[in-house]
Parts: sequence; structure tokens; C-alpha cells
Amino acid sequence: MLAGQMGLLLAPLVALSLAAGPECGLPPLRPGPPPWGPGESVAYDVDVMGVVKAGALSIDVQEPMFGGTQIPVRVRFRNTSVFAKVRKVTATGIAWVDAKTLLPERYREEADVNGVRKITDVRFPSPPAELTIEIQSGADRTSERRVPKGEALDLLAAIYYLRATALRPGQEVCFDVVANWRYWHLTGKVAAKPERVESAAGIFDTIRVDATVARADAGAPARQLHLWFSTDARRLLVAAVSEVDLGPVRAMLTRSSRR
Repeated sequence: MLAGQMGLLLAPLVALSLAAGPECGLPPLRPGPPPWGPGESVAYDVDVMGVVKAGALSIDVQEPMFGGTQIPVRVRFRNTSVFAKVRKVTATGIAWVDAKTLLPERYREEADVNGVRKITDVRFPSPPAELTIEIQSGADRTSERRVPKGEALDLLAAIYYLRATALRPGQEVCFDVVANWRYWHLTGKVAAKPERVESAAGIFDTIRVDATVARADAGAPARQLHLWFSTDARRLLVAAVSEVDLGPVRAMLTRSSRR
């Protein structure tokens, strides 16, 4: 749910046709260290249809583990008391990413949705191979086995990976993604021109990634996802727009800090 709240965020702005070329995949990382690191903290307001505030989301980069080889990134979501009358949600997720490749090694999410405990746990093998997604909803436990088309990431790790890349106008981006208790394939494209975005955290020049996120299951619906990354040195995720089952959802940056 948290990945759904956070990362499949807010309503589509335009109808898109994003056909991936044969070399579509993850963009390469920029030289040097990533623009984020331990001690960074960001926060977002999440609203539905641009009107009703649904909740607050925060992401924190934690201290490296295992001799500095793995970096945990934790996300938390809690909805407002008003929106809890429609759906009461609290959730926490954590992605453990490789300090060199910035690819995830494991993702685990625990949520309480209207009193039902939901858990997603997935480990990402290296090199890419079959992965298993363990899913729990109340007393029901299931598992899904998937063979990635290319790289596979959870949505939280994907956002932090993209922050560390040199996104170019017109560049195509493709990868598999675990989000909202499901397995998806993301096909996207970097917008041709930068955009200026105003949020509670300030005014940012940004580059937009427009994507279609399609369920791996045949016949399942697809969703549009739009991500705005700042063009400054920090490459912050400033805004995200997508849809959840309740309708269009948007996340806007309200605060960012780092040590």
C-alpha cells in the first residue's frame, strides 16, 4: 500500500504513448557519489484529486550497513484523520540498496489498511534472475515468482536510483518494479524540456519522467506515472503524479534536509 501511496502517485496530466526501443533500460549512474546519502530526510504531502489531503509521507536515508556495502532507505506513510474515514492507512517500507550499484537487494513493506495487516517482502538476486515476492494480507499468505525482463527494483529504490542518473531529454527508461503488492513493468521517457515546479519546499527547475506502469499479468490495467526531479545537485524528487483505486493522487515535496 505504501508503495502504492508513494510511488504510484497522482493523476495523469496527458495521454502518452511511450514505445520503448530495443535498448531501453535503466539509465547509467552519474560519475561520483550519489546526490543523496545518510542523514538525508525528505517529506511530502499526499492529496487526492488535488483537493483532499490524504496523508503525509517521509523518506530517510539511514546509516550504511555491513561495512558500508548496503544503504537502507526507509519510507513512512500515515493518512490524515479526515481521509481515515474513507481508508485508514499506516505503512512503513525499507529498501536495502547496494552502495555501489544503487540497485536494491531487498525490499520489505508493512502496512495496516483498515485494520488488516499487509506485508510485502522481496529479495532481488544478482545477477538478475527469478525473484519471489512474498505477500501477506491478514491471515492469507501467497508468493509470486517472476523473471525480470531486465533490471527489477522496488519503487522506493527506483526513485533513489533515478536521482543518481544523468537523465537526458528524450531518453527512454524501462525496468520492472515491485509496488502496491504487485509486479509491474515500467516504460517511460524523459520530457523534452525542463519545467519549473513550485512546492512548499520552494521553487525548483525540474526534469519530468512520463511513464506507463503496466501489470505483468495479462489483461491487467496500466497506470500513468509522472515524476519531477530537480535539476540542481541534489536531484530531489519534487513531485509525483499517478492514480490509485480511489482516483488521482499527487505527492508534493514539503521539506528536505541533510547533514
